[in-house]
Amino acid sequence: MNLLLYAQQYREDLLQRVVPFWLDFAIDRVNGGYFCVLSNKGEVISTDKWMAWHGQQAWAFAKLYQIEPRPAFLEYARQGADFLLQYATDAKENWWESVDITGRGVTEVKDTQVEAAACAAWGILYDITEDEVYAEAAKKSLTKAVRKREKRLQKYIDEPISGRHLKQIGELSALARALMAAKNCLSEKAFRERGEALLNELMKHFWEPRADILLENVFSEGGYSDCLLGRRIHAGRVFEAFNSFYELTYSLNKRQIRRQLAQHIAYLAETTWDEAYGGYYHWLDVKSLPASEPDAYYKYAWVQLEACTALLRAYQVLQDRSLLKQWQRVNDYVWQHFPDPSPEGEWVGVVSRHGEPLISLKAASNKNAFVPIKNLLASSELLATIGT
Repeated sequence: MNLLLYAQQYREDLLQRVVPFWLDFAIDRVNGGYFCVLSNKGEVISTDKWMAWHGQQAWAFAKLYQIEPRPAFLEYARQGADFLLQYATDAKENWWESVDITGRGVTEVKDTQVEAAACAAWGILYDITEDEVYAEAAKKSLTKAVRKREKRLQKYIDEPISGRHLKQIGELSALARALMAAKNCLSEKAFRERGEALLNELMKHFWEPRADILLENVFSEGGYSDCLLGRRIHAGRVFEAFNSFYELTYSLNKRQIRRQLAQHIAYLAETTWDEAYGGYYHWLDVKSLPASEPDAYYKYAWVQLEACTALLRAYQVLQDRSLLKQWQRVNDYVWQHFPDPSPEGEWVGVVSRHGEPLISLKAASNKNAFVPIKNLLASSELLATIGT
């Protein structure tokens, strides 16, 4: 297994197939920001703009610029970050989930993932440009997002008769990425306190000790909910969580937590793989009950890409060569099913259980440049390090 050749493959595909699509078709050069719904040919399907989408893509291209400093990458990153500065909130600093083509608000946020994505974009751009506008925006948005989330969750705890309220591990992962990106915008004390709180919530609220697994959805105060959403084992969200918290465990010197999470990745890699047709399931039921929705069996590119990165990181932690075999398996599945050979390039977003493409759109609410850039870049670097 020549990992250096794989490292080259990941990097070349990122720069030659994935990135050009977004540079060619996603930028709105008239109104600012990005077009968020694009066909497989790059045609604009909708002109509404999702704010979390902008933060994620701005972060991804800024991260890419740090490794491959091309002016076009920084320009793309600032296109999204500056649009957020101008249009992400209303006059009272309430955040928008989406806006129209010119930046007028369309839908309000339901959680803190938009703020977290924006904070991550502004934080990394501060590291690159040293522009204090980005630093102030990152610090302010993270502080307010954490407080708002704490207040919202406490309200649900104090008012249990208002309905069932579950919190999602994806929101926690977004906040962990934001915290790492904004590290240089915060005091050491503030960074450590928030990092400790996030890790504590991950390991005490989302960890189900009876099954020894991380759950996707838990009660506001933590703990298992015996309902359809509460029983979900979402491998992609757990792979994503490990990738999001990985650097934080190093910054806070949490070796035991990092090792526990790496062992859990090894377990998930075995138990959530589709032995019949390959690929990781979208989600499974913790009680092994039948899926309530057909997309449980779909194979999403983002899940497989997060798995590639998580397995390589878990190998670095555990030095267990069986993890490289698991990585090889999902690597082969990824390259067989998702890269698009068409002239426009980019990747297929989701295939059926049997491997047939299901949606031709290259950009949609749950698909943008963020996941492929983040994971192809990280996997390339990990493969180069492990293979040397």
